[in-house]
Amino acid sequence: MRLTQIELAIFTRGYMFKRVIYIVKSDLAFYPPCMSQIRMIKDLGVQIEVWFGSSKDTAKEILKGEGIPFTELVDPHLSVGGKLDTLNNWTHFRKAVLTRLKKEPTDYLIWFGTAESALPLYGALSGIPYVATALELCDDQPTKERLFAAVCRKALAVTCCELNRAYYMKIKWGLNSLPSVFPNKPYGLKAGEIPSVSTNVTKQILDELDGRKILLYQGLFQRPEYVAPIAEALRMMESDYAFVLMGKDRYGTTERMKEIYPDTFVYGFVPAPKHLEITARSRIGVVLYDDTSLNKAFCAPNKIYEYAAFGLPTLANRLPGLVSTVEASGSGKCVDFEPESIADAIKQIDHEYSQFRSCAYDFFNGTDNLAVMKSLLQSLGAFDEADD
Repeated sequence: MRLTQIELAIFTRGYMFKRVIYIVKSDLAFYPPCMSQIRMIKDLGVQIEVWFGSSKDTAKEILKGEGIPFTELVDPHLSVGGKLDTLNNWTHFRKAVLTRLKKEPTDYLIWFGTAESALPLYGALSGIPYVATALELCDDQPTKERLFAAVCRKALAVTCCELNRAYYMKIKWGLNSLPSVFPNKPYGLKAGEIPSVSTNVTKQILDELDGRKILLYQGLFQRPEYVAPIAEALRMMESDYAFVLMGKDRYGTTERMKEIYPDTFVYGFVPAPKHLEITARSRIGVVLYDDTSLNKAFCAPNKIYEYAAFGLPTLANRLPGLVSTVEASGSGKCVDFEPESIADAIKQIDHEYSQFRSCAYDFFNGTDNLAVMKSLLQSLGAFDEADD
């Protein structure tokens, strides 16, 4: 009889896991799905500690506030810059993790929050029980996908954030079982609960917008040619919306939008969860991806849940990952990203706003990641029904 990975781990160690060590290599605050998993594990009564290579203070404050111990493994001053820095950081991170693990009692379950967190340990995980979370498919990066797939095949369990991705991973990566699916719904966020304005940055943004109707595009911006139809639609409509772009601009997108639609407001990346202070006061949220990879086609953005938490209808382009969520739930409109189609969608959302808003709340409340996490932890032996 062939033992499963979980049965083998229990057989060889002789006991269940007593604690989880959750590891994220870089910028923990940039990964709300990781923060959600960490907080769910803790709230389910499982002992957890967090190791990371770096993080902004916002994530550290949440961990401190919830009594979750954490350790910063890598001195940020070790960064050397240039093309060798990635390898340098990976080497330091690998050494830091392995050195610390040698000092730990072997009652732990390792949980890698991202592919980038697990890959530096490639080839050194034999005998170490671990879970791997896949936030991306990596199908547009063949070497990375091949290496991470090999890591996932030896994991006790794998998680991802979208059902189609789960089936792709099981079939393409040769996994023994379907990954557990955790849609990217922020944990602890309550529908309709508006956060107070708590930082100078968010206060300055809201003061500048001065009560305007906000069409919000937050996150990592796509290339100008993908975003431009929104600005063109707003100009064509002679709209009274403020088109707000809040996030990271890698392609010079924001300057082009200002040229097309003068009522475009550009702000930098506001660390989670403080960015929600702007989200909560917006009217429509935008989600947009190109179709250059399966990872993007089967996208699983946390934005759709962040928008829905505050009753914001979502304006999205037509991709499978958005049609199966935004459109199927009635919480927004998925359209071909052409100015006329976008203008029509905005008008429909405005005209039927109460209905879209109601569906947004239903969509948000209809996802129960805590139940999925409980089932997964029970299967891993991290706790049992008696611990409930």
